[in-house]
Amino acid sequence: MKTTNLKTMMLACIVAVGIISCNSPKQKAENLENAEENLIKAQDDLDKAVLDSANEYDRYKIESEAKLKANDLKIAELKTKMKADKLEIRTKYEEQLNELEMKNAKLKTNIEDYKETDKNKWEIFKSNLNKEIEDIGKAITKMAEENQK
Repeated sequence: MKTTNLKTMMLACIVAVGIISCNSPKQKAENLENAEENLIKAQDDLDKAVLDSANEYDRYKIESEAKLKANDLKIAELKTKMKADKLEIRTKYEEQLNELEMKNAKLKTNIEDYKETDKNKWEIFKSNLNKEIEDIGKAITKMAEENQK
């Protein structure tokens, strides 16, 4: 008797689990619709993130190019305003200004050629570029001050 009851209970449990775990075709259709909606939403989010990333790059590129153009103008201004009396001092300043001009041009090229899409690499690139632009600006300012003396 106990064996029969145990078998009956086990069979009832198996049937109950089977019924509970089975999805009706209607439930499967609802799940499929939900999955499709989630996929569409995820695609929209991805498109928005890509657009935001592109906009951020474009904004940064415009700002950086403006800073680099300002550096070019300062360098050109310093070249025309050289006050050094001695030829060797003037030559030294011109060489330094030419070097800064080349670094500035290289940074412009780096911005134009940048294609990386990884967020971490973009942040590192941006940080390094900002530092280099700042260094060039400081060097130009220092040279202008020295030339004023």
